[in-house]
Amino acid sequence: MEHQSLPALALVLAAAVACGLFMSRMRMPAAAGFILVGVALGPSGAALVTTSGDIELLAELGVLMLLFIIGMEMRLASFAKSLPLALGVTGITCLVIPSSVALFTWLVHGELTGGIVIGFMLSISSTAVALKMIEDSEEKETPAGRLAVAILVAQDLAVVPLLLITSNLGKALTTETLLTVGAKMGIAFALLAIFIHVLNKIKSFRFPASEYLLKNSDVGTLGVLGICFASAALSGLLGLSPALGAFLGGLAVGHSTLRRGALSMAQPVQSILLFVFFLSVGLLIDLDYLIQHAWIIAAALVVVTGGKTVLNFILLLLGRQNFDTAFAASLFLSPVGEFSFVIAGAGLAEGSLSRSGHKLAIAVIAMSLLASPLFFFLARLAHRLARKHLGLAPPPPAPSFNAAGADI
Repeated sequence: MEHQSLPALALVLAAAVACGLFMSRMRMPAAAGFILVGVALGPSGAALVTTSGDIELLAELGVLMLLFIIGMEMRLASFAKSLPLALGVTGITCLVIPSSVALFTWLVHGELTGGIVIGFMLSISSTAVALKMIEDSEEKETPAGRLAVAILVAQDLAVVPLLLITSNLGKALTTETLLTVGAKMGIAFALLAIFIHVLNKIKSFRFPASEYLLKNSDVGTLGVLGICFASAALSGLLGLSPALGAFLGGLAVGHSTLRRGALSMAQPVQSILLFVFFLSVGLLIDLDYLIQHAWIIAAALVVVTGGKTVLNFILLLLGRQNFDTAFAASLFLSPVGEFSFVIAGAGLAEGSLSRSGHKLAIAVIAMSLLASPLFFFLARLAHRLARKHLGLAPPPPAPSFNAAGADI
């Protein structure tokens, strides 16, 4: 980490916690408070703390922990049933959105490769924010919640080919590159299919040293973290997404004797890391750039959030989902994802995304994470009012952000 003033860093963390608690008290997502503190006290605000690669890396670990816990809690039967539709929706989304953005940049004589990269970034939804919205609206076990989780996992699988394409934009697209992308996707899908098949057959197994790990909470917590990060590291060494490895590791633990204890030990660590993630999002925002281009960013945010929601809604309806399920799931998928920052960094490093394009994309992604919970709440409220006006049966209860982020 860059040399930071320890009192200043402590003040930022304390302010983030206080703001998060205040937002929760106001029945708003605490994550929004963490992001706002990052903006206000970060490099472009009071500059009490500067962004560093270490902070961003620590934040990404929180996302890995989140996917690990998703894997532990996953019901394989419903996941396997939703996976074909989830892969189809993800594939179409990753084609339509980049194509649309690229077409727009071409029409306005902008950077075509930059438009494609930004389209890739906007195609991925935020697992962290979406899971909080699903939990806060108590739809974790509903068809909409389970379908949204399946699509989020499918999108995390798509990060690998999107990164490979981003790294090769501007270069000649060779047969070797296409074969590499295809091979890695094939391996990822094969691993996922094997895990689902084997774990469905086994149902439950005795995890090695589970009694020892569960005997002592300190040792157990370290053991659970080790399983998560070892799975992610192995997946990364194979050239696949570390997120896939974390998810598969969670699936294995979730179907073992370690499941219940692992969940209770992993969640506090995950909450701390996600707290760092949301704070780091705020640190990434250039406040001066945000103020100078407020109207452009606001317009892009409306188009991105609304357009992505409508696209997912239409695709889910075409996938024979009922109106309420498609509506709720598409709202869960509205925030742009944390792995979009990784794609943005790769595009900037490879020269396929200009520095100004990178700033605009980062601002839109960060504001999407900040605004999506409010957008979700208002959209669900409008849905309830419309159904009431039409005299239809009431939908599921409107979301309450009573504890949103409280356990982060």
